[in-house]
Amino acid sequence: MINEPLLTSSKVVEIASKMARKKREDYAVDEKVFLLFSDLLLEYLIRKANLKKYSWLEDAHPYASGAIYRGAYNGIPLTVMKPPMGASPMAVVLEDLITCGAKNIFLVCGAWGIGPKVKINDFLLPTHTTGCESITKYYGRAEKEELPMMPGIVRLLKEETAKRTENYHTGKNYAKEAFYRLTKEEIIALQKQGFIGMENGELNVLAAVCRQKNSNYGAIFYSYYNPLEGWTIPWKKKEEYKATVELEGEIALAVLERLENLKL
Repeated sequence: MINEPLLTSSKVVEIASKMARKKREDYAVDEKVFLLFSDLLLEYLIRKANLKKYSWLEDAHPYASGAIYRGAYNGIPLTVMKPPMGASPMAVVLEDLITCGAKNIFLVCGAWGIGPKVKINDFLLPTHTTGCESITKYYGRAEKEELPMMPGIVRLLKEETAKRTENYHTGKNYAKEAFYRLTKEEIIALQKQGFIGMENGELNVLAAVCRQKNSNYGAIFYSYYNPLEGWTIPWKKKEEYKATVELEGEIALAVLERLENLKL
């Protein structure tokens, strides 16, 4: 057929299974998936969900995560992964996950807190995402289009966060891959438009890919950097940072339970 992709995720999984002499089902993931970048958060989830490490698609292509972690939280199967950072690899990972069985995918990590009231270690609950990242045009996102997060999941995230802390903010997320090209004027302009957070583009990709693939999606961030206040490296304050990421994990697991009850 005309305009068919030269390579698909399904084909990659097929090739990987032949290379490793495994069955395709050996690459299955759970319906509910958390994507994260923090080692401390991963350690917390390993304890809480009794996660075990499994080889996945690392030999199949350079964008694949080196491993997945699978377990269960209060009887709910859960897959956790640390994917490569950035918009382009995120698109590949999401397609691979959905091909292998994921139906509810959550980004649980950090972002740059750009809202005027956002402090370091505050939580950010995105309601929309947009920005200059361009990978998503291949998944149906028009240039400058704001992609809404799923309202029901945003509500659950807000309710579970509000039970545990007052230090959270809801608002829009902006994607920008050029970390060293942030300007004061840009941040102030985004604040006036209701943006509270900014990151590398992973959230744009999550929303665009999952929307096209009819998968559920959500995100919770903690603020680890305020561009207007300077580079502070909050994870050096290990105990405070650990408390933040573990609380984020607790919130995400609480939402996981509520989603299971709703059968989403």
